[in-house]
Amino acid sequence: MKTILRHLLVTAFIAIPVWAEDGATLPPIGLRAEWAELEKKKFADWAIKGFLGWEVPFDGGSKVFFFESATGDKFGLMVANPVYWTVLERKSRRQVFFVLHGNRFYRIEPKSEEEQNLIEKLAKAANELVGEGKTDPKLLKSLAERLESRDPMFTPKD
Repeated sequence: MKTILRHLLVTAFIAIPVWAEDGATLPPIGLRAEWAELEKKKFADWAIKGFLGWEVPFDGGSKVFFFESATGDKFGLMVANPVYWTVLERKSRRQVFFVLHGNRFYRIEPKSEEEQNLIEKLAKAANELVGEGKTDPKLLKSLAERLESRDPMFTPKD
C-alpha cells in the first residue's frame, strides 16, 4: 500500500509547479474527490485496526500516515504541506488534511462531521491498538490533536 501510494504521489507531482498561488492545482483535479464518494464506501463506519507507519512523499514535504480498517480497507491521512493550502489558509495558518484512499484525495474540512469522526477514530486507535507495529499512541494522539486544532505542522510562506 505504501509503495502504491508513494508512486501515486510522486507521479502526480512530477509535472506540477512547486508553489500554487491559490492552492487550486494541488492535488491535481483528476485525483480530487468529494467526501460523498468516500461516504458511499461507509468510511464513517471504518474502525482503525492497524497503524501501518508513515512516509514523506516527494511533493515538498507532506506527511502521510497509513492505516488499515477492520474491514481490510487501507487509507492514508495526509498532513499537507503549504503548497496545497489556499491563500486564506496560509494567512490564517490553518493546517490542511486529506484522507487518501485508492488514488483519490478527500479534503477534510475544519469543524466538519468527517473531521470529528476521524479524530474519534484516531483517539480510539491510540487507546486500543496493541502489539508490535500496531500503534504509536503518542503519535496517533498528537495527530488527532493537530487535526482538531489545525495548528500547522509547517510554516507557510505568506
